Amino acid sequence: MISLSQVRASTNRIVVLGNHEGIIQSILDFDYLSGHKEGSIVGIVTGRHGFAKYFFGRREILIPTWAIIPNLPRVHNTNYWFFNNYSGRRTLSSTLGLLTSNNSPLKSPFVGGVIFAEGVPELHSLQIIAHNKTLIIGPASVGLIVPGMLKLGAIGGITPAQIDEGKLTEPGHVAVISGSGGMTNELIHVAIAAGHRLSFALSYGGDRFPILSPHDAFLLAESDPETRVVLYYGELGGEDEYELVQLQAEGKFTKKVVAHIAGTVASLFPESPQFGHAKAKADKAKTTALAKRAALKDAGFQVSNSFAEFIRLVNKLK
Repeated sequence: MISLSQVRASTNRIVVLGNHEGIIQSILDFDYLSGHKEGSIVGIVTGRHGFAKYFFGRREILIPTWAIIPNLPRVHNTNYWFFNNYSGRRTLSSTLGLLTSNNSPLKSPFVGGVIFAEGVPELHSLQIIAHNKTLIIGPASVGLIVPGMLKLGAIGGITPAQIDEGKLTEPGHVAVISGSGGMTNELIHVAIAAGHRLSFALSYGGDRFPILSPHDAFLLAESDPETRVVLYYGELGGEDEYELVQLQAEGKFTKKVVAHIAGTVASLFPESPQFGHAKAKADKAKTTALAKRAALKDAGFQVSNSFAEFIRLVNKLK
């Protein structure tokens, strides 16, 4: 799997599957505001050959549209990424097609990508996990951002004002990791309002089986020399947080974490309700928000009892 240091040290190019004008333009705006000489998107798979009009700064540009992805040129020190905007039903075939370009995983030019679709069948997600050795984020993800280098998705907003106000082109030392796309953007806002800048941020996705697990996202942060602190937003349901505790216990994760686990209101119901994300339901005592908060606290993580307290903890970071 590619490291964040490799992302920063390379040129990053993006292929988009399916046309989403707002997200595509936001990626180009990020590139322009980051001082890049050209946009990172090399083509859009739309089912037809032609061109699509976009803007790079004030200059109108044409991006090639393809019926299928052509053979991408191998360029020294260049990473190819994908942003998969297809529906959940088409996610499996389209993603495996990218991972096995030229009928061989070793020949695929892609180092990773983002799956935007929600509701990808769980069996399909598991099949992608079984075939994947790259940095794929999702399903149901708003994306990945490495400030000044790569914006892959709607993460951080889709207008130039949101990119500018979010300081998304200015690198820093605070990472944001969350399954919730909305809360990923909220945590970015909290960090920036407290005077911090991001080393990276990602939404691993709200479906039950994310391709990049929270466990692997934390290892990505651990291996990143620019990341000093991780802001983490979790929810009731699943046992991801116990894997994070185990990582720390084994000495595989050593960095500071400020965490908030949402969903304590579920304890007021006779039976835990299903919340907005597929995994957000506590089916046993250890998967409640209260139990996971306690486990993280016992392991030495900074854990808030309310989101207001979470903001106060971030404001205290140096």
